[in-house]
Amino acid sequence: MCMCGRYVFNNGESDQLAELIAMAKKKLPKEVFQKISLFEVYPGCSSFAGVYDPAKRKTLTKVMKWGLPSRQNKLIINARSETCFSSQFFAGCIPCALPATSYFEWSPDKERYMFRTDDEVFYLAALCRRENNEIRFVILTEEANETCAAIHHRQPVIFTYEKAKAWCTSGTPALLLKDSVQNRYFTKA
Repeated sequence: MCMCGRYVFNNGESDQLAELIAMAKKKLPKEVFQKISLFEVYPGCSSFAGVYDPAKRKTLTKVMKWGLPSRQNKLIINARSETCFSSQFFAGCIPCALPATSYFEWSPDKERYMFRTDDEVFYLAALCRRENNEIRFVILTEEANETCAAIHHRQPVIFTYEKAKAWCTSGTPALLLKDSVQNRYFTKA
């Protein structure tokens, strides 16, 4: 199974995410809102992401679709943080951050594990770009820390709110990858 092939946007325990959902329901056209994954998000789904808008000089919440199509029509869902900025495939991508409450990894024997941080909401580092009239994203990964390494050798780059905002607005995003938080515990799903 690929690294970080699913994450949970909202586990129903966050007032912050409940407010985001309520605001989006009011502002977005019904057909757009109905396509957003409000719980478990998997490749091909639409979800919320924060992205910096230089014209408005602030980070905005946008609806984006998970996965960039390759030339072979395969959906690319992750990018190695160590090499994504030198890859031609990711040329034109800009930093974005995905609010989440947990993510899943599968062990070699296909057992599913849920990972969370101590924070109610954390942010997955991602890159996005416009493709065929929609904004699409990939999740950035890094070498797994001690907690995750027993399950998988890679993990998503995870930020606190403050680090996610800096990631989205930074002119040198590669430097911020060193600021990811450690997964503090995991539970089997």
